[in-house]
Amino acid sequence: MKAKILAVVIFAVTVTAVFVNTYFLDKVIRATYTAVESLEISGNDEQATAEAMEIYERYKRHETYISLSVSHSDLTNIDETFAEMIGQLRVGATEDAEVTKSRLINVLGHLRRLSGVNIDSII
Repeated sequence: MKAKILAVVIFAVTVTAVFVNTYFLDKVIRATYTAVESLEISGNDEQATAEAMEIYERYKRHETYISLSVSHSDLTNIDETFAEMIGQLRVGATEDAEVTKSRLINVLGHLRRLSGVNIDSII
């Protein structure tokens, strides 16, 4: 009987931990996604660069936690895309930065789908 109770407790703790982790991942990824989506590139390059750097720094603060549940290749792809967009903004390549911003939004959306509780994240 003790083994059954222990098994149920472990199962409940595991399921709770998965849902708490999913909630916090979704919150962090959604905030980053929304910030990137609202980034205005067509205006002042210096201001856009500063905003992009701020978004990236906020993302980097949570990256260690995100890396516990997310594939390393997905995180590397996000880092590379951020770096590319910030570099393009620094040199004034606004059209290229707009394209890279679109790619970054797509990558963050993909990460958000994979970090949620759905059949894609289970398989």
